[in-house]
Amino acid sequence: MRSVIIAVTILVPASAMAGGYLVPSSAPREVGLGQAAVAAQDGPEAVFLNTAALAGQEGFAAGFGGEVLNNRTEWSDPMLGSAKQSQTNTPVGVAASYGSNAGPIPWGVGIAFGTPAGGSLGWPKGWPGQEFILSVDQKVFGFGGGVGIQPLPFLKIGANYVRFQATEELHQSLNFLDHFADAGIALSGGANSFGLATEISVPTVPLKIGATFVYRARIPLEGDAHFEGVPPGFQTLLHDQTVSEELVIPSVFTVGAAYEAMPGLKLMANYEFENWSIYHADVFKGGDGAFSVTVPRNYKDAHVIRAAGEYARLPFMQELTLRAGVLRSISDQPKDTLSPSLTDASSWAISLGGGYNIMPNLRVDVGYQHAFFDKVTAEPGSEAFPGSYSTNVDIFSVGVGWRMDVGSGEK
Repeated sequence: MRSVIIAVTILVPASAMAGGYLVPSSAPREVGLGQAAVAAQDGPEAVFLNTAALAGQEGFAAGFGGEVLNNRTEWSDPMLGSAKQSQTNTPVGVAASYGSNAGPIPWGVGIAFGTPAGGSLGWPKGWPGQEFILSVDQKVFGFGGGVGIQPLPFLKIGANYVRFQATEELHQSLNFLDHFADAGIALSGGANSFGLATEISVPTVPLKIGATFVYRARIPLEGDAHFEGVPPGFQTLLHDQTVSEELVIPSVFTVGAAYEAMPGLKLMANYEFENWSIYHADVFKGGDGAFSVTVPRNYKDAHVIRAAGEYARLPFMQELTLRAGVLRSISDQPKDTLSPSLTDASSWAISLGGGYNIMPNLRVDVGYQHAFFDKVTAEPGSEAFPGSYSTNVDIFSVGVGWRMDVGSGEK
């Protein structure tokens, strides 16, 4: 009966970054800086990254970025063997904004679309954990709009609205001794959230402080469970039916600073708190009342520390900008609920990137990030599938941006 229960209980994807399944921004500047620029936003991407920074941007601006994100996990156990999975996804992001410095209060507004969360994995058919999970595909899209104003020369404030729309699909095997059947679940749903932001310029010092808060979202998901190859004697329970579950996107608070150490050279750092402790369990309910199953998760909060540098207007090539960053994500999740559907762990990541002004108001940016996760092992004797997991993630992003108020001599 364990396979029967498991068929309706695993619904969380492999993580794209530590701290659950939050996905880095598709904007190549953010990828190259390791998302350390909460206090150094100057484009339309600020809609999601620090809405307050929209204030003071003069005229129209637009940006587009696309990522190639590859997630690789190796699993091994002394008794059961080993297996590998590798999945590639291509999230995109687009943003547009308009602002004005005319009048007593500078202001700016913007809209954006991105993929702030999700992930996918595909373990090989027949691997030892196929009764726990075979494949997962999750996408959480974000549609948003925001406004920023500058009520004081040194103070900007902003707020945004985000609509999350999620889709999920998973498959796993059911062992009936003489053969394996397939169990699949597909769900979708949406929920609303909001964010607040500020940017403070320190008088007489080339230093800015930025802070953002995004409120959690609990996304109700509804869909269908589908079974193939189930013997007639089990079809009373394992038959096609509706199913529901709730997906959690945590509240996130970020605070950071950006300091212009010399003309063209900006150093930045931030700290991020992700409130994953609200994620206690996955609860699945069948539409016909045949089952209601709770799978404990008992997540802990995650903490991310980032540092980066950006060097614009290089002496040998004024149109070129170079970037680099590093981060440490502390996400020590419970080992007794560790699952091959979500092999999250603490991680390190390094980033490199650059941009080039091909025209006075048009630039191309690229960014690369490599994340390597700490090796994690399921707690012996627990109900978690036994074994150890090692995960690596590579992200490559490229994008274009156009702004009315930026010339070739500016970043």
